[in-house]
Amino acid sequence: MIGAAFHWLRRLANPPLFVITLSGGTAQLVQGVATEAWVADCAAIAAEFGIARGCVEGVRTWRGVELRFSPDVPAASRQRFRNVFALHRSRRH
Repeated sequence: MIGAAFHWLRRLANPPLFVITLSGGTAQLVQGVATEAWVADCAAIAAEFGIARGCVEGVRTWRGVELRFSPDVPAASRQRFRNVFALHRSRRH
């Protein structure tokens, strides 16, 4: 419960550029702009790790765009999301 409240407070302080919801091994872009390939890869990662629900958000920081995760996304899967996100970003340049 505290994790969810903290997540929403962080979201108010630094609104996301995009939000991808994860549900039962699927992913859906619900806010912002992201490539179909990135959303599809999020679905694949969610299915691989058995993520029942959660969300991945892109937020602007002083280092660039970084990912933020809801508490429902297991810590063990987060680096995989970051690695795949970096691949998608490198393909754009």
